[in-house]
Amino acid sequence: MAACASGRGQPAAQVPAVRAGAEPQALAAVGAGAEPHAPGESSPAERPSLLSIVRCALVLLGALPWCLPLARSRAPLGELGAALDRVFAPMCHRMPERSIALDGVVMPLCSRCAGIFAGIAAGAAIARPRLAMAAWRPILIALAALMAVDVATQDLGLRPVWHASRLATGVAFGYAAAAAFLAQIARRPL
Repeated sequence: MAACASGRGQPAAQVPAVRAGAEPQALAAVGAGAEPHAPGESSPAERPSLLSIVRCALVLLGALPWCLPLARSRAPLGELGAALDRVFAPMCHRMPERSIALDGVVMPLCSRCAGIFAGIAAGAAIARPRLAMAAWRPILIALAALMAVDVATQDLGLRPVWHASRLATGVAFGYAAAAAFLAQIARRPL
């Protein structure tokens, strides 16, 4: 083995050349086997990955129906608030008796759909456990069945509208769906 320029057991021929004037972080990265980068330029490890971009987007999307009524109660959003509210119209029946009011303003979704959105935000923020899709399928099916039982018992008149059960089943399903989706993205090479 040839003499090691880095002192870490690499042959001298394998140690990348370092540009003059490189920053100490770039020098440390070269010693660790990473490619150096110019001052002010982010390394590939520092750039946001597709996974982190999707996670942030899902957290923001999941929080939006919860933030919108709070924002509308505190500030006159006018047409912007109405437009944001209309975004959710195709997604949900929005029956007033099945919707929650936050700070005196009715949410743009029913409590079950609001729970799904909250679950998506939580699932994207936490993104655990990281299971294979084969493991997520029965979990998602069981949670969807639990939600269907909640819908059926309510719609058949066996019980009144319980926002707690609507939120709980929605959050559980949304969490699992987001965590499963992110686990799949994390497993796929880009």
